[in-house]
This record gives sequence, structure tokens and C-alpha cells, in this order.
Amino acid sequence: MEQPVASEDFSLVTQHMVMSEHLNPNHHIFGGQLLAWLDTDVYLHCTNKLRYKSMVTVSMNNVYFKAPGYLGDIIQIYARIKDVRRSSVTAEGKAVAYDPEKQTSREIIACEVTYVAVGPNGRPVRIFDRAS
Repeated sequence: MEQPVASEDFSLVTQHMVMSEHLNPNHHIFGGQLLAWLDTDVYLHCTNKLRYKSMVTVSMNNVYFKAPGYLGDIIQIYARIKDVRRSSVTAEGKAVAYDPEKQTSREIIACEVTYVAVGPNGRPVRIFDRAS
């Protein structure tokens, strides 16, 4: 039985609809598609919170595929900042399949993403912690 997914201070960043081009031969969403959405959307969350947009992805860790996504699912991407260091930020992201008719959700993937702030020369620079 599907249960509501607790937000626990995660923020909804964006939503995507699973289309046929996102499916693998088993009719489940490609894991790489979910990782791409998480990378982009968690980045958006971090840039909005830190007010700094020149960051590059360094790692995606603790990736857990928990359930499949299906054609027509509404995938909600949630994020929260876990740690801000001198030149990096680590955030947690998760993707949730939401059914608006049943008002239920199921978490399908969770991970941590680390970004490094870079300057015009591509070298790491200091992040000023402006997270709200």
C-alpha cells in the first residue's frame, strides 16, 4: 500500500511527467533519467538557497533506487541542503512518484549530490553561506 512521503524539511523543486522516451525495455523509467533530473533539480535548489550559480557536480553518492517509475507518473523532485563547506555544498535529493487522484506518493530514488563552486577560471572558490 502506498503511503504519503514525509517532507522532513525537504523542498519541492520541480515536477516531471514520465513519457515513453524515458522508459527502458521493461517499461520502467531509466535510472539515468532520474539521476539527470536529480542532478539538475538539486543544483537549482542549491543555487537558489546559496545565491551562487557557478557550481559543478563532483559526486552523486548513496544512490538508492527504491521503486520503479511508470509511464504517466508525475515525478516530484525534492531537495535539502545537508552541508555547506568552504567551496562545496552537499545536498540530499529524492524523487517521488505522486498520484494526484489518490493523493498518494511513493519514493522511487534518493541520493546525495555534492557540487563545488567555481570561478571564471574553473577553479574552486569560496561559497558564502547564504542558505536560508
